[in-house]
Amino acid sequence: MSTDERNYHNFESHSLNSGLDAELMHAHGRRGGKGCFCACCLGCLGCLLLIALVIFAFWYCFFSGGASLIVSPETTIITEPLKSDGKTVDFHKAIQEKIEPNVPANENGFREVFVGYGKQIFEAGDHLGKTDWQYNKMCEQFGIDPLTPPLYSLKNPLNQQIIIDQEGLDAVQVAANKKHYFVPLVRESEKTFAVMSQPYAAYAFHQTLSDALRQRADRRFRSRDIDDAWKDMLTSLRLFRRATINHAWVQALGGNGDESSLAPVAKVVATLSQWTPAQLERAIKDLESLPDWQDRQTTLTVMQFTLLDILSAADDLAELDYRLGLELPKELREMLPGLQLIGFDWNVVAKELNGEIKNYAKLIEKMEGTHPEEQIAELHLRDTERSHFSWNESEWEKMIAENPSLFFTASGRSKLVGIIASELVMKAAGEMYQQQMIEESRCQVLRLALALERFRREHQKYPDSLEELGVKPMSPNMHIEYEKKATGYRLGNGFFSLE
Repeated sequence: MSTDERNYHNFESHSLNSGLDAELMHAHGRRGGKGCFCACCLGCLGCLLLIALVIFAFWYCFFSGGASLIVSPETTIITEPLKSDGKTVDFHKAIQEKIEPNVPANENGFREVFVGYGKQIFEAGDHLGKTDWQYNKMCEQFGIDPLTPPLYSLKNPLNQQIIIDQEGLDAVQVAANKKHYFVPLVRESEKTFAVMSQPYAAYAFHQTLSDALRQRADRRFRSRDIDDAWKDMLTSLRLFRRATINHAWVQALGGNGDESSLAPVAKVVATLSQWTPAQLERAIKDLESLPDWQDRQTTLTVMQFTLLDILSAADDLAELDYRLGLELPKELREMLPGLQLIGFDWNVVAKELNGEIKNYAKLIEKMEGTHPEEQIAELHLRDTERSHFSWNESEWEKMIAENPSLFFTASGRSKLVGIIASELVMKAAGEMYQQQMIEESRCQVLRLALALERFRREHQKYPDSLEELGVKPMSPNMHIEYEKKATGYRLGNGFFSLE
């Protein structure tokens, strides 16, 4: 019984036979019961709304995740070009605009290699699945009939061993010396993300070309055909740079640290006694004409665009892992089933990624002009300081134990994934920079070794310092130490040495 009803009954029991008052009070009692019912309903509804609000807040804080990136300077970095849907950034086109020169197809040296070897290019080192669509798209881009048979071959069909196709390798030399040489990005559709657009099989084929060129150079050196042997070596060096500087992930995923891809300094120096002064002079100048490496800021930006493209297409961490083709740490992989259910906010991921890369870019800019070994040391120091974000399982266990709250909120999980993504970019960038330093050191040492041999013949001794050679450094910041010895010399730095 409500308060109004109790009051009504008390009043009725004490009333002095006033019918009108009793009737009025009876009517008041009926109205009071209805008001009580409405108030009760409103109270319950309010409680339900409050509970719903608490549940929504809890879900939003702990379990909500954004499935797509909102196009903004903070997330996608660039807001155009957009795909045909008008809602998502076309990172494929953005990367093309940044790294591919706008030249006719017939002025691209790689087209000559493509015409010469055809589909063989995509049969070597296919890391990411079938490449038929890449071959067909590239044929379309170069204006070539995909059914046209190749002109040359680099593999024996019976044992798959590299063979020396003289005419084909001669054509490669001509192609590598063209002003423009780049492997273009291609895609099957707008849904093809940027990392799939990069024809890694083509880069693997360049290593096969390099191996064939060096095999032929060895034969020519043995027969004292120095001019043609050096042309093969120089072509190999050009291909290494031109097949790796145009796209950002090659060193990280393509394994270009292989010895056969680097300048064969000792092998060439061992033949110098056979060289004429004119051959020495020409080779010194040839090394000055090697293509420049892609600048670091551009490389970092391309990596950033590539990863943002993957983020924009990923629905969960497992798909991100699949698209990157990585082996995630055991601790994180075991959490994937649960993490997939609670999700991530990809906009937070992207903001964290971009912030970390921005700081890294400032570090790179700050290091420009300093000693290369100091630059690498600085990068290693940074990696050491940030080691708790590495792919090391013990570090992951430590991080999870120290920061369990990272996994309890959508914001915390998203920031963590953003940091992981940025570490991937910066790790790949650091490895590529170091690879460039190693190759630059080898080429610089080879050039100085040629100049030292020229000096020895002219003066019957080696110089006391490199300044006496009169050779302008290929890279002003690439410091090479020189030590004159009783029976020779030592050249090198922290990346490569020759004695």
